[in-house]
Amino acid sequence: MKILLADDHKLVRAGLVLVLKQMNEDVELLEAGSGREAIEVASVNPDIDLVLMDLDLPEGNGLEAMKSINSKNAALPVVILSALEDQSMVSRAMALGARGFIPKSASGEVMVNSLRLVLSGGVCLPPGYCEPQHGDPNHNLPNLTQRQMEVLRLMAKGSSNKEIARDLDISENTVRVHISAVIGALDATNRTEAAYSAMRLGIIPRVIASFS
Repeated sequence: MKILLADDHKLVRAGLVLVLKQMNEDVELLEAGSGREAIEVASVNPDIDLVLMDLDLPEGNGLEAMKSINSKNAALPVVILSALEDQSMVSRAMALGARGFIPKSASGEVMVNSLRLVLSGGVCLPPGYCEPQHGDPNHNLPNLTQRQMEVLRLMAKGSSNKEIARDLDISENTVRVHISAVIGALDATNRTEAAYSAMRLGIIPRVIASFS
């Protein structure tokens, strides 16, 4: 496993390295101290599995670096790490393509579990995060069947099609049909976006809450 850690404070990076080593004994950590350096490191290491990006970086902030990295590798999950925890910033980061947002105040255990969730295909959000809704709260809620809701909850936890099929005792082909229906109902383009939209709308609980 290869992780890119982008933070402009060497002491912070040193502490995070110790935390991230808990994920896997063989984890390889690449470091960057600026937005520009993060982009360069990601560019020459196409096999990176995950990027943990500080929001406040010199030479291009974390969001700008994330957009640049994702423009070349849309499948690479980027998780924002920040001392700022206001909901508007979380919403902005997620809207721009982040797969998660972890406050720097989070414990090492929370961080490790959150990153494992993202690596398995899920989305991590800060405890207490609730994106403001406007107008009729039920106006844009999709009409999902009970089975589709079950599939959606397992999707948000990062379960694979095979795991969902096993847990619900249905075929993988049926799982794919349900996932396609869920993605369409939530007007999403992929599983991750569908899961985030469902959490944002309050259709399913925020998965990160289980780590708090």
